Amino acid sequence: MIQTKKYALTKNEYSKIVISKRLKKSWWLYLLMFLLGVLYLPKFGEDSFSTFFVLFSFFYPFLMFTYLYFWSRSKGHQPIFAETSLCFDDEFLYFKGNKNETKLNPDSIQKIISKPKYWLLYMSKAKFIYIPKHIFFSEEDYRKFSNLIN
Repeated sequence: MIQTKKYALTKNEYSKIVISKRLKKSWWLYLLMFLLGVLYLPKFGEDSFSTFFVLFSFFYPFLMFTYLYFWSRSKGHQPIFAETSLCFDDEFLYFKGNKNETKLNPDSIQKIISKPKYWLLYMSKAKFIYIPKHIFFSEEDYRKFSNLIN
C-alpha cells in the first residue's frame, strides 16, 4: 500500500475551482449579457427598463462571482477543508481524515479533470475529490496513482 503526504484543500483553491467551473459552464451567458448591456447603453436613463437592464447586465456577473466566493467559504463546507491523507493499492483508494476513513473503488470515478497542480475526481456531476499532485513521496508513486485512476 502506498501512502502520501497529508494535504488539505484551501478556501482560496476551492473558491477558484467553483468560480472557474461556473465561468466555463456559463461564459456565453455573461458575454451575451455584456453585449446586450452595451447595446442598451445609449438608452440608459430614458426609461426604467433600459436603466435596469444596463445596470443588471453589468453587475450580475460581479454579483454572481461574489456570491460564489462567499458560498464556497461558508460554514457548511468546513469538512471539505479538513486535512486528509491518501493511501492506495491496486484495487482501492483510502482517504484518511481526522475522524473518518473512506474506501473508494476507482471504477466509481465518473470523470477525471487533470490540472497542472491537482486532479479532480468526480463521483457524480457535483461531487468531486481534490487531490494535489505534490503529495506523492516519489515519482514512481505519482505514476502508479496516475495509472490507477486512468
